[in-house]
Amino acid sequence: MNANTMKEIPLVFDCLGDDLIGIVHKPAEPSEIGVITIVAGGPQYRAGVGRGMVSLARNLASRGVAVMRFDYRGLGDSTGEFLGYDNMAEDIQAAVHAFQKEVPEVKKVVLWGGCDAASGAMIHGWKVEGVQSLVLGNPWVSTDEIRSAVLRKHYTKRLGEAQFWRKLIRFEYNLLDYAVAGLQKVKGRITRLFKPPAPSDTKKTGANPARPIDRMLSGLSEFKGPVLFLMSGRSLVSNEFDELINGNSDWRAVYNRPSCKRLDLPDADQTFSDGDSRERVNEAILDWVTELKQQ
Repeated sequence: MNANTMKEIPLVFDCLGDDLIGIVHKPAEPSEIGVITIVAGGPQYRAGVGRGMVSLARNLASRGVAVMRFDYRGLGDSTGEFLGYDNMAEDIQAAVHAFQKEVPEVKKVVLWGGCDAASGAMIHGWKVEGVQSLVLGNPWVSTDEIRSAVLRKHYTKRLGEAQFWRKLIRFEYNLLDYAVAGLQKVKGRITRLFKPPAPSDTKKTGANPARPIDRMLSGLSEFKGPVLFLMSGRSLVSNEFDELINGNSDWRAVYNRPSCKRLDLPDADQTFSDGDSRERVNEAILDWVTELKQQ
């Protein structure tokens, strides 16, 4: 399909009284499966890191797959309060409705997001009407315990590298800053140890567990559609996810379901920022959509 046959259509749509801004990339003959991209990393907007989302949208639309990029509340050009990735269900649902209204050929939607956008998709995807599948890039599942375990392994490995010792001998590391950070962590752990536990809102309301990581597990358990994990070899966030899967049997049981698949990109960083990684992500998502159409 020639890129000249595509249309890029700006949208303004409602989400609980706020105006959300989006762009629909519409092919001349859209397939019945479309893709919605979710921004990640806090104060960003629909253009995405390194314009990766724009590249993906135009690439897929040129090959018959409609794509919608949008800013949820409080980000970019959209109005309202920024509530974070763990409170975006209404935003995603509003985007799905606006997308399908603009491109009625789209009957089912794939959610694509990386980092905490992937985390948000895990939390909310199961309850958003019209979502068939999730594509998750390096999901953010960090906790103090997971982060400490990954960093410990990372720096233990570095001890065997000559470059690490050269930098240490040349005083290229700020050891004072590391020492202060370490003391602050110890202080934080001691404070938490002697702090009385807060009452659980979950017991009172029957809501999802309060910790985001528990809500991710609960949401991913509820989601019955196909899930594709795109994982980077040069990402500590990806390492943290693997640490969680390897060390938690509940997560491992959900992750190992037949509906979940994984593609590793060994040379990619957290945001798939280089050209080769972006191209591989684009091809992987196109292949995934093509496979979904055949099911």
